[in-house]
Amino acid sequence: MSRRGRWSALAGFSGGVLSGLLGGGGGAVMVPLMTGPLRMRQHVAHGTSLAVITVTAAVAAVLYGIAGHFDWLLFAGLTAGAVTGAVTGARLALRIPALRLRQAFGVFLLAVSLRMLLFAPSGGWVEPGKLAELGLAGVIGLSGGLASGALGVGGGAIFVPAMVLVLGTEQHEAQGISLVVIVVASAMGALTHYRQGTVDTDAARWLLPAAIPGAIAGAGLATLLSGRGLQVVFAVVLSAIGVQMLTTATRRLRASGSTAGAAPEGVRP
Repeated sequence: MSRRGRWSALAGFSGGVLSGLLGGGGGAVMVPLMTGPLRMRQHVAHGTSLAVITVTAAVAAVLYGIAGHFDWLLFAGLTAGAVTGAVTGARLALRIPALRLRQAFGVFLLAVSLRMLLFAPSGGWVEPGKLAELGLAGVIGLSGGLASGALGVGGGAIFVPAMVLVLGTEQHEAQGISLVVIVVASAMGALTHYRQGTVDTDAARWLLPAAIPGAIAGAGLATLLSGRGLQVVFAVVLSAIGVQMLTTATRRLRASGSTAGAAPEGVRP
């Protein structure tokens, strides 16, 4: 196997495990490996990541569904917002100040992870089954979809903690719902990137065969953990990703000057 093939397989497997374990897409792992060792352009890495995420999230979602971790009402609300956000985010990805966005997202992840670590979620802001829950789910979906399309991630870093903290959804169920929404949102984002010419189909052929077993392994591990245990793992991973995004973006801004914040190619989410 070539060097490119080995790094692609590592990126795919790592992203698949993260997707299955935490109900996300795994882009937070895949994109840095694609822009680093695989030397992909930033936006190509985003688009390729979304194409792989579509498949890995689908595989993991089936396993969560078999275990009974799903809610159709939340799925409908999240999907409506996520699809709109994913397409919009993918289009805006070529125009937004990437380094500044990366900094803001890193701070957001740190805040969410600290909230989940220090204060165990107990109930949400609205009563289950209320119309307000559907509306909030739409807002959460839109936010996650924007992050998905713009940063090449699945959106689970927003979907899951928002459902747990705002809606009071159980951790396993939140991850199962997140995965199904991610399938739809990532597919739309990947299609938009493909039309823009920012998907590396050759690399995807190496990434996918490794990502699928990774997703199965991650989902299997998630079912073995308690809800609170899974929240702690989720929060720790979020904080690590948040620190990485924040520090690298800040370092690049200082090295390149203030104008780097307006260059979309300057970030590696």
